[in-house]
Amino acid sequence: MPISPATLNGYEFSSEAEKKIYLAANNSGYFNNSDHYFFHSLDLADTGSKKIKGEIDFVYLDKDCILFFEVKGGQIKYDSLQNEWYVLGGTEKGNPFKQAYDSLFRTRDFLLPKLFNSRSVTERLVFGIGVIFPDCLRPSEFHKSTNGAMEFDPQLLYDYNNHKSPGGLMDYIKKIKSYWSDHLQFRNRSGISHKELTTISKYFRQELHFTLPISDLLAKGHHELGRLTGMQMYVLDNLKYNPGKGGLIMGGPGTGKTILALELLKRSATESKKTLLVCFNKNLSDHLNRKAVEGGINKSYEIRNLHELLKDETYLNGRSTPVTGDQVYWSRDLPLYFNRNIKDSKTGCYDYLIIDEGQDILNEYQMEALGKLLKGGFESGNWTVFLDKQYQNIYNDDAEEYYQYFREAYPSVVTLLQLNCRNTRSTIKRAAVQTGLPEMACLRISQTWNSEIRYYNPGPDLFNRINEILLKLEKEGIKKEYITILCTEKKQLTQLMESGNGSFAECAFHIAGKVNICTIHSYKGLENEFILIAGPENYDTNNHIQMSLIYIANTRATAQSIFFLDRRFKTIIEDREDSNL
Repeated sequence: MPISPATLNGYEFSSEAEKKIYLAANNSGYFNNSDHYFFHSLDLADTGSKKIKGEIDFVYLDKDCILFFEVKGGQIKYDSLQNEWYVLGGTEKGNPFKQAYDSLFRTRDFLLPKLFNSRSVTERLVFGIGVIFPDCLRPSEFHKSTNGAMEFDPQLLYDYNNHKSPGGLMDYIKKIKSYWSDHLQFRNRSGISHKELTTISKYFRQELHFTLPISDLLAKGHHELGRLTGMQMYVLDNLKYNPGKGGLIMGGPGTGKTILALELLKRSATESKKTLLVCFNKNLSDHLNRKAVEGGINKSYEIRNLHELLKDETYLNGRSTPVTGDQVYWSRDLPLYFNRNIKDSKTGCYDYLIIDEGQDILNEYQMEALGKLLKGGFESGNWTVFLDKQYQNIYNDDAEEYYQYFREAYPSVVTLLQLNCRNTRSTIKRAAVQTGLPEMACLRISQTWNSEIRYYNPGPDLFNRINEILLKLEKEGIKKEYITILCTEKKQLTQLMESGNGSFAECAFHIAGKVNICTIHSYKGLENEFILIAGPENYDTNNHIQMSLIYIANTRATAQSIFFLDRRFKTIIEDREDSNL
């Protein structure tokens, strides 16, 4: 993955000038192998998602050197009397040389020694900077000078003349590399190994990538939720640069699997590949279809839930097998029937296959049925499976065993998503206390509402406690459609609907002026700002499926989750809270 981002689908630049430089690099052909790397927007100061000190516009990396480039678009002014630069159309002070040097010093003196636990690599590499002005000419009054360890030289500038020249960017980068390699302090540096080069490139991409906006397909009302992390961008790049291998993408709830599945669908459709996206939950497939339409994907794809697809008679010779309704029918008999009766015209009819909720689908019968639809089968490598075996496996006892077989049988690249990007830290901590499942690493530190655990007395008190919270949220100005009630048992849903006097809507999707209510099973893969969870009548910490359902329910909340539990089980929660202190 020599250039990052690998594609511009869903990517936005801070300025047109940065986009010009990216396109020049991408079109040069120079980064078509793993000997040279070019990264856009690295947050070298580890300071968050705003462009502040430490973020560098571009970094060039090879076995010999690391070069840091600051890009400034529009008109640039230089005051030679005061030795001051003015950027943003010449209206604001800002020294682009110093910005580049700040990133160089931090990488050389702190980040790389920490990564390798020694200074050996930094002592073998050449370090340098350059400043890029693609829209204007270099100031004639700017002359070479030094300030401590920083060197300011007109030769380090790239201007409009360089930019309009064919191959101008690569000529400039080679010139800057030569400039610093010949510098007295860097002469006779031996360089680094390919393994060390790969380690640095992976570190830059996964750990330091500035938070990147995704496409309008996935735009959300909350700005921080509508962005891909560097690790998520790495997943997409990893798939692109491993042709012939499928992707096994594992991550807990809120790590971005479904977002990535949609983004991958959009990229595949853009390349005119006929693509099938399959998930387990019917409500999730409806949601994804709406998102695809909103995002302007209007050709070359289909989004289906698994069982609806396997019963679709347009794929079959003859009628579908009669539904018996038991688990064996859905997990074995239906996919076997599909496998035996698929039309020749439908065999291999898709160029690319994306599976979301893979933990619910991974068994030999269901995967073999889906493999029939993929041109070249799973051996082609034209597939990606997103799954969560740890937190969300509530239907499939065969997931772990078949995963191991599948991974060995078909060429694949395995990637882990470990950072929860949807939920607040409060929600994640509460989910862990309620279930005993591990507390996930969390991206979102700031929060307005703390997630809670509320207790109710046996009987009708559950509705009273839920109604108290609904009234409280209404007083705070929260719209009803931003609230979802999730029930662990169907009986609870029925009772709450009867008690709600028409204020609830039994569905998985928002209805204006209504609080929607459904089971946790039906809401898997979806989200809302406020999630109220009706805990199980018999809370059992040894019941893995029950604990998984509670964890899933909490992680549907983007703002706050509130878990309602029978007071009989309060001591269990308190003991867990004490053990976490």
